[in-house]
Amino acid sequence: MKTISNVNTGALDDVLSIYRKKQVREILLKFTFSLIFAFLMWISANSFVYLPFTPVPMTMQVLTALIAPFFIGSCWAVFSQITYISLGLAGLPVFSGFKSGIAAITGPTGGYILGFIAAGFVTGYICSVLKTKNSSLNSAALKNHYHNNSNDDDNNKNKNENNNKNNVVFNNINNKFLDSRNLLEINDLAINENNENIDKKAQITFIACLSGLAVIYIFGFLHLLGYLSAFGGGTGLKELAFKTFKLGIQPFIIVDLLKITIIVNILGIFGIRN
Repeated sequence: MKTISNVNTGALDDVLSIYRKKQVREILLKFTFSLIFAFLMWISANSFVYLPFTPVPMTMQVLTALIAPFFIGSCWAVFSQITYISLGLAGLPVFSGFKSGIAAITGPTGGYILGFIAAGFVTGYICSVLKTKNSSLNSAALKNHYHNNSNDDDNNKNKNENNNKNNVVFNNINNKFLDSRNLLEINDLAINENNENIDKKAQITFIACLSGLAVIYIFGFLHLLGYLSAFGGGTGLKELAFKTFKLGIQPFIIVDLLKITIIVNILGIFGIRN
């Protein structure tokens, strides 16, 4: 008994050791990718176009910030954005226009920069919730379909056995046919479900990214509203809010929706979606 106990303990230690090593590798991998995404935020921040009628530049940061959670998860996406902002506050020229320091955060685009942190978490969280809900619904539908088919086939088998007691060969062939038909129906259902899942996953990705984009817009809008209120002259709140929308959100909606469409297609190609 003592020998068996020692063997079991040794096997358990081996399993735990493998599990810990796997966890460490996963953490190191996500840490590395979070740094890569922080670097990509710097690159995308300085891939910009200044529009003549707004202080907010058009960059590729929205695409980078929204796609990160699908690769490294929501928490690591937050870490990546915090790393990126910390580098900028430390003096590295990582913000749009190769700016750095606290002035970039307190300037007109500071709200968008801070919004990237929240957007990374929200995008990953919404995706996770919708994915879990979708998986539960699919499992329930498949189980219900299989249960109904099994009941129908059992009823048919019982009828065949009662009506054809004298024809054993016929019963066996017919029952095998029913089993084969059931398997074919399940296979067809699985194929159809897979095709539907691809569409549903694309929808989940789009909704999650749209939620993240809304968060970026909210942060950017509120910060720009305060900035214009402080430095843009004395106007009414309604007029100021409309002006903020025209400067900070309206010019970017179509382009940002296009970026989300690009994200959906990229994730579909790499099979990373959800």
